[in-house]
Amino acid sequence: MTESLADGFEPVSFEQWSDAATRGDENLALMTLLENGVEAKWLYTPEDAIAADPAGLPGRAPFTRGTRAGRHWQIRQEQTQPDLIKANKEILEDLNGGVTEITLRIGDEGIPISNLDQLSEVLDGVYLDLARVALEAGSSAPAAAVLLTRLWRENGISPDAALGSFRYDPLGALARTGTLPSSPEQALEAAASLAADTARDWPKARALAVDTGIYVEAGATAGWELGIAIATGVEYLRAAAAAGLEPADAAAQIEFTLAVGPDQFLEMGKFRAIRRLWARVLEESGVPEADRHSPTYGKTSARMITQVDPWVNMLRATTAAFAAGTGGADGVTVTPFDQMIGQPGDLGRRIARNTQIILQDESSLGRIADPLAGSWYGEELTDELARAGWDRFREIEREGGALAALRSGLIATTLAGLADEREDDLNHRRRVMTGINEFPLLGDDGTDPQPVERPTPSGNPLDQLEGAVIGDTFSLPALNPRHDSTPFEKMRRAASDHEKSGGDRPQIYLACMGSIASHVNYANWAKSFFEVAGVETVPSGALESNEAQAKTLRDGGFELVAVCAGRNQTPEDVADLVKKLREAGAKYIYMVNSTPELNEAATKAGADELVRNGVNLSQVLTATLGRLGVEVKP
Repeated sequence: MTESLADGFEPVSFEQWSDAATRGDENLALMTLLENGVEAKWLYTPEDAIAADPAGLPGRAPFTRGTRAGRHWQIRQEQTQPDLIKANKEILEDLNGGVTEITLRIGDEGIPISNLDQLSEVLDGVYLDLARVALEAGSSAPAAAVLLTRLWRENGISPDAALGSFRYDPLGALARTGTLPSSPEQALEAAASLAADTARDWPKARALAVDTGIYVEAGATAGWELGIAIATGVEYLRAAAAAGLEPADAAAQIEFTLAVGPDQFLEMGKFRAIRRLWARVLEESGVPEADRHSPTYGKTSARMITQVDPWVNMLRATTAAFAAGTGGADGVTVTPFDQMIGQPGDLGRRIARNTQIILQDESSLGRIADPLAGSWYGEELTDELARAGWDRFREIEREGGALAALRSGLIATTLAGLADEREDDLNHRRRVMTGINEFPLLGDDGTDPQPVERPTPSGNPLDQLEGAVIGDTFSLPALNPRHDSTPFEKMRRAASDHEKSGGDRPQIYLACMGSIASHVNYANWAKSFFEVAGVETVPSGALESNEAQAKTLRDGGFELVAVCAGRNQTPEDVADLVKKLREAGAKYIYMVNSTPELNEAATKAGADELVRNGVNLSQVLTATLGRLGVEVKP
């Protein structure tokens, strides 16, 4: 191809484009705010290039472009099945289906493992020198690590062949549960000791983890997630140094896991940014260039996984996995789409692993090194995220470090405020969540929830084993995880429970004026709006007159009605319809936002409320349910 795509078009300057985009509005900023301190311009030009080669080369410090050029990322699947026999069966299915690493979640919310025989049963048939086994045991990780190392020895796995991640993250466990079975100082000493022992005895294993999942669930933006991750990593580096471990050896023992959301470019930039930030920390720690990195994993964020309409979780998880993989993650865990409705089923686990296989092999993304490199937008976004993360890291350091920031409440207070902002964005649809605050699906969603039967918790048996870190119990208020869908699922659940208990199905009549072509956009908007709360919409279709509308409302016994008036209606017609609907028995009349003239006419005629983009969904729809006799509990 030798011809320019712009041939035949008059050249346009940036100023001309800007004037056209703003339509003369000098106050309109040509950017979109992604989160606090991070924004995306509407158009990038060569003037936005931050450097000739800002990210360097793949596989080289500062590792912005990743460490695995030309190699696939690891497919890590989490196992939570409480039945040991079923857990083993599912693990073998996952490995035979393409999974390369396994996470065992041990404890009350996962597999009840408390001795070597149980661990051996769960991992029976697994080649422990081919598939890395990662442990999620919270504050009991050191004891779980002892069990795994015993299993290696029992199976004749040589020290230089054993693959494992013990994932001891005492500060993350403290943030999530609010307790430790010892003082934080003792836990950090134990973390350093575990790292030193692992580095000496098991060269391919990793002892520590920095997992940001709980912080993101509690409200962290990407900037705060990066800042907390780096601050936590520095806390572990300091503890390791106090135990005599060299910084390069300590870095090799740390495994970062970031929570991945559905904002594709933001998440890609976040993975690039954390490697850049961590390389800077290790540079200041005196680590040689080649060793200034730690493995970085991604796990689809629990914050975005929903109970309602769980099929859409597949879309969010696919986008997140795409972002993590193309952002250079060393491994990715995809949450099964049915995680929130019970124990993940065969389909949920299969889709979770196949999502990554399709991305890596059928889409060839595993063969691409850092596709964001060189993009003016991508490089500037990475730079903005890195700077935001570094600022948050410095703020935490001024507080005294990650542990001090947890103790003082800095992290909890800040994240709670950010969670409130996020919830407000969702309530006002400044942030859209398909199936939750927009385009909901009512009725049977076709899923088959698998019940979870877990043993009654009776303390943690791992705390009685060798390696357990026991001292004076320490506690502080745990962080408050908040799923994005919670306020909307409360309304949907209240509507469903009301009907199941013998109440009438919550419904609202849509009085649609004019032809279908003239009112369909307004009716579809109203359907998406009211059904967010589980209120079924019953559209009138194209009726001949306002009298027919009133008769339909009366015959159907509807108490609530929303007027959907197309732009070709007259104010007089709208006012007449509102009056006739009231006379026919409408107890509350909504006007779906139309032109200012039609809105004003409806209000003057007695319409009770104008609904439009920007209203608070939870407030308006909770009140709507209340008018239908449905109570939404806090």
